[in-house]
Amino acid sequence: MWLVVRFLILSLVVVVPAAAQVVVPVVSTTNRLVRIAASNLSSGSNQAYEAPGIRLLQGLKPDIIAMQEFNYAANSTPDIQSLVDQITFTNGSSWFRETGYNIPNGIISRWPILESGSWVDADTGVNDRGFAWARINLPGTNDLYVVSVHLKASSGSANELRREAQANQLKGLIQSNFPTNAWIVVAGDLNTYNTNEAPIDVFKTFLKTSPDAVDNVGDPDTNAGRNAPYDHVFASPTFATNQVATVIGSASYVNGLVFDSRVFTPLSAVAPVQSTDSGVSNMQHMAVLKDFRVPYSFTNRVTLTPPFLTLRSSNRISWNGPSNLAFQVETSGTLSAWAVAGESFSTATNYAFTNTSAAPALFFRLRFP
Repeated sequence: MWLVVRFLILSLVVVVPAAAQVVVPVVSTTNRLVRIAASNLSSGSNQAYEAPGIRLLQGLKPDIIAMQEFNYAANSTPDIQSLVDQITFTNGSSWFRETGYNIPNGIISRWPILESGSWVDADTGVNDRGFAWARINLPGTNDLYVVSVHLKASSGSANELRREAQANQLKGLIQSNFPTNAWIVVAGDLNTYNTNEAPIDVFKTFLKTSPDAVDNVGDPDTNAGRNAPYDHVFASPTFATNQVATVIGSASYVNGLVFDSRVFTPLSAVAPVQSTDSGVSNMQHMAVLKDFRVPYSFTNRVTLTPPFLTLRSSNRISWNGPSNLAFQVETSGTLSAWAVAGESFSTATNYAFTNTSAAPALFFRLRFP
């Protein structure tokens, strides 16, 4: 489709529009908030998700969850699907859960999981969970690789060294299995007693580990007693640049949120959470949230009325039209032979084109999809 304008004199423009409206694809760019949670929110004597942990995830509304102690009811596939359906508000959410372990790790995602698996922990004393990973099809052109981890527990230098060895193993597995410069998140229960532990030093060599998320009174600790930073969400440098403040209700947490229902206010912002949920029997951890903005493009089909051209000078024209549409400009001196002069693209609705060739054109023509 095209339309033509001919120069008569600079103050006069003759426009010959195309005959009919057309439906054209228009590409627009926007972004999507992606909320990622580290979730070791099991409770009770069976290290399983119960009503308090479910309410916490319902109220916090993460899009991607790195799950630890991923048990529910009898752990059948319908049971796990029921848990996923309860906490995500999204029919068809994807999930992966390790098998063969008593307290498996896993990942739940609002978007499709394209690949997933479990790496065996080389620490033979930690034989009730592995390292769960998934490749998630985020909106846009980049996939996100998520690793859900649950490192060796307990204090003392010997256990810290074991956690350091686990961190080094994870570093090697991630660097050998995921693409260079991939978007990566490692999240979960690291069982670290402070942010100067050796495993944190390992993670900071390939992930952004600071600053820490905090709760609404500024406390970064995530264990039940709120005196140790057990749980973390770490992003690769390439993905960490997309981090934005975590906003819940009217409150904003620039580095992410550690959520404790016992101190968070107002709870109306995270309904149906109850004040005692984070302190329920055997719930040993707080949820940790971090938010990221992911840019992506999408195509709308819009009805386009052929635009009218305005002659601004002997070599410049302008017109109006939908934003994010590419118009190809052609010129001719005879109306029989046309040459491509260039392209005009605008994120607004105002288009313009200047003919930079040595000789002014007698005619302009626009082509568009």
